[in-house]
Amino acid sequence: MEVIEKFDTAPFQAVASAVANGEFSFWVGSGISRNAPSLGGLIDRAIEFIRSKAMNPATEDTFMPVLDEILALARVQRAAVAANLGSPFTGWPQSSAIRDELWTKYSDLLDVRVQDEEADYVLWDAVDIREAFSAPPLPEAPHLCIAILIMEGAVRSIASGNWDGFIEAAVDRLSGGASGILQVVVDPDHLRDPAARARLFKFHGCIVHADQEPALYRKFLTGSHTQIVNWPNNPNFAAIRNAITELASNSKSLVLGLSIQDANLQGVFSTASHIHPWPWPCDPAAQAHVFCEDQIKPGQRSVLRIVYGANYNPNIAVIEQSAHLRAWGEQVLIALVFNVIEKKLCLLMELWLAEIGKTGFASRLAMVLKNARDLGAGHAVGNRTDFVYRAISLWSRALALYRNGALPDRPDTYQELSASTPLQLPTDQNAKAAGLGRLGAAISLLQSGHADGQWRISVPRSLNLTDGAMTTTSTWAGAEPRPLFLVKSVTEAINLEKNGAFTGDKAIVLHGDDTYQRVFGGGTSARRPRGAPGRTGRSSTRHVSISHLVETSVDADDLFHRFSSEVAL
Repeated sequence: MEVIEKFDTAPFQAVASAVANGEFSFWVGSGISRNAPSLGGLIDRAIEFIRSKAMNPATEDTFMPVLDEILALARVQRAAVAANLGSPFTGWPQSSAIRDELWTKYSDLLDVRVQDEEADYVLWDAVDIREAFSAPPLPEAPHLCIAILIMEGAVRSIASGNWDGFIEAAVDRLSGGASGILQVVVDPDHLRDPAARARLFKFHGCIVHADQEPALYRKFLTGSHTQIVNWPNNPNFAAIRNAITELASNSKSLVLGLSIQDANLQGVFSTASHIHPWPWPCDPAAQAHVFCEDQIKPGQRSVLRIVYGANYNPNIAVIEQSAHLRAWGEQVLIALVFNVIEKKLCLLMELWLAEIGKTGFASRLAMVLKNARDLGAGHAVGNRTDFVYRAISLWSRALALYRNGALPDRPDTYQELSASTPLQLPTDQNAKAAGLGRLGAAISLLQSGHADGQWRISVPRSLNLTDGAMTTTSTWAGAEPRPLFLVKSVTEAINLEKNGAFTGDKAIVLHGDDTYQRVFGGGTSARRPRGAPGRTGRSSTRHVSISHLVETSVDADDLFHRFSSEVAL
């Protein structure tokens, strides 16, 4: 909640709006991939491989000097560990101290050479990076949120220093394997592939590609000190280097889990600042460089000094305050997803209200819709990855029922509102025709009753179609939980009824338009079968028209009151 509240006030309100409208490129690092092989684990693998070779009489002459070099990096002499050389490294009393020392020298560890072997021998053979990254777990919350933001059109470019394939896996999962969503760029030739909704620039290589086609992609894996130093002049990276320099020049940068400690990346921002400097002050635009960290890291501070040049020293405090979104990348990405969805629903609702001459309702409905956003985001506690998977499932269920009158074909996919940004939505006829503005109004009305204590909204009681998009329960004693469906029109309602969704006569069906009410009922709502609702009679399936309620209400207060009466939980 703290993060989403920051998106409602300066200076990060402008950042949230700019992200929603595709103005930011994302720069991501290992901080968003906690389930990737840990650096400590990779260090253990490297040392153990070299140790076992050094203790083998057949290879001792070649590998004992290599082990000595690695120990020297860790500021340990061989004599200090001689008694342990015959045992696996992880069992050494000194293993933790050695691992900790090499943690910040990982690029130097990867730069250790073995006579007559390839320069990347430590990474490719000792670490066995392909095996280390094999059988990856499911994508985590950050990857899923990035995938959602891509599908919603908010993120068009990502520069990643990660070797893993989590973002690609998240997009593939949530899109159901659809093509044209993400263009992955590892090899310069990938820049000439058909365009997709977003590009992922893997500027330090990709283990997925390297594992599948090592002859082509192994050379792009960058991790050693020499590789990083040579990267700016390595012709293999020239095209990708130019591409991410263009990103740094022409789009704002949201940095997530990336320290930018390597000189090659700082050089990219330096080159970009000379091509097209970022202005300071930046008002009314968003700050062009935002770091999602508990504390700004030295490499990130270097970027601010580089890009703002002579403007930095007179404005150190204000530049760093506006650049420092004090939260972890996972929290920021979840908040951005909720913010983007709320902004789109709110705008589509405002466009619809303007079409029917009810602009006076917009501010009240928008305020309550924002409260619904906050309520949803407030549940993102504890295991946030579990929360995101659950939220995707519930949202996609509700949106599929609204659009199609059926459950989604694949419950693990994401149902996007629209690939258009908020700035593009006014001319997106498909999004407007989908009745999503009426959906926004329905959510706002439901949230109002929930907040006022008239009813409680909870998740469906099961995955069955009969349990709807959500569960609503009146707060009066003895009230039974009732499944609630939101549908675009009569077509979706009839499809649901045909498939037995309203079995039990307890369902509440909120229609975006008023077709069902005009065909089957004489008032705002229609019940089937007839019978008194609420406390005095048995429940019956109740159909309520959002469109008719809005069009016939005098003002927002009247609308909220009439909706409460018509739903009659």
